Amino acid sequence: MHGFKIGAPVWIASRVVVPIVCVAVAAVGLTGLGGADPAATQVITLVPVGPNGEPINGFREAPPQSNVNTVVDCTTSSPAAVADDIYSCSPSAASADVCWPSTPGSLLCVDDPWDMELYRVSYSDQLPHVEPVAQPQPLALLLDDNTRCLLRNGGAWGGRQDGYVGAYSCGPINSNLAVLVQPSQGATAVIDRSLPAWTVKVGQLGSPTAEFQPPQTHTVATAWFAGDFVPV
Repeated sequence: MHGFKIGAPVWIASRVVVPIVCVAVAAVGLTGLGGADPAATQVITLVPVGPNGEPINGFREAPPQSNVNTVVDCTTSSPAAVADDIYSCSPSAASADVCWPSTPGSLLCVDDPWDMELYRVSYSDQLPHVEPVAQPQPLALLLDDNTRCLLRNGGAWGGRQDGYVGAYSCGPINSNLAVLVQPSQGATAVIDRSLPAWTVKVGQLGSPTAEFQPPQTHTVATAWFAGDFVPV
């Protein structure tokens, strides 16, 4: 599972599109007789890499956290991409599931949006043109209780007796907390987007035979997607 670092992403909530930063779409829920509804989920498009493959918008290149710095099979769009030519590469140990082209033969990848760091990986083949999937999955979620969650990228994860599996790792390293989904429901069922305030199911993972409390429903306060630089 991914870990977390303390930091603060740079974003602007506005009706005006700011190409070099990101776009946040936010709305406040209506107040009913029973009290205020949850605020609508803020949707942020993260743009950390510029037109020449350089870090922008407060992001910086950092030393790799893994000893796996060479990737292969960069032939599919990142699951978090909302623009063309943002890549997902193998192996999962490289944490290269959200990557932008940089210098010839390399890409810059985001591990999470809070640390404002990019990690460079090497890729020897020609990058193909790729387009976003029909329903991208956010690369990161901030829940209503301030829990931070990162999109799953391979690896061996725990299980539970009721059959739920992890789609996002949440909280500190080794907390075994995850956003859960039933495998039969598919990736699009991980986040319920039927209302302005998106929701997810959160619970513990462990042994495949372990009995845990039923997953709890949480509102998604903020969701981050991966976008591309657009000139003014």
